[in-house]
Amino acid sequence: MKKILLLVIACALTSVGFAQKLKTIDGKPDCIKGDQNINIIFTYDDLKVGKMDESDYIKREISERDEKEQGTGEEWSGKWKKDQTDRYPVKFIELFNIHGGKLFGSKVVANNETAKYTMCVNTSFIEPGFNVGVMRKPAKTNHIITIFETANPDVILHKLEIIASPGTGAAGYDFDAGLRIQESFAKAAKEYAQYMYKKHLK
Repeated sequence: MKKILLLVIACALTSVGFAQKLKTIDGKPDCIKGDQNINIIFTYDDLKVGKMDESDYIKREISERDEKEQGTGEEWSGKWKKDQTDRYPVKFIELFNIHGGKLFGSKVVANNETAKYTMCVNTSFIEPGFNVGVMRKPAKTNHIITIFETANPDVILHKLEIIASPGTGAAGYDFDAGLRIQESFAKAAKEYAQYMYKKHLK
């Protein structure tokens, strides 16, 4: 019981010690104010998961899962990749459009290649976290968000970094890592829209 209590305290301190941070790296996003057709793309270049390269993390997870039950490793791997294309982007877009639309009249649309501007969300770090009932650790993600001219990708208009965006499910029912990571993307989108408004578009 004493060990469990110490682990719970340690997890709580870890969560407190890594608050989400947003900082502008370059440029101003004035051009997108009121634009409701911004193209958005999602990438995972040089992604690290915890302290590992993503490829090594996937290999480890497949091996460990297949040791317990053959075939579950590849099943998990497929879901891990599918969530990156089908789950996390949807949540980011939803939350950005709610807050960006309300605050400064801007919205993003996936795969809108005819748009004047493109927003690229590159996720460089994922900490999946965990929930084992008596102990929980939120997911965390880092992102570099770049806005550029769709026809001229070298013309970067704004670049921003998000560090340690936390993700947990409501009422503690976030046993699925994908749900925790999804909520981390949602938090990043909400905070990004609010930051843009306060710092650049108010």
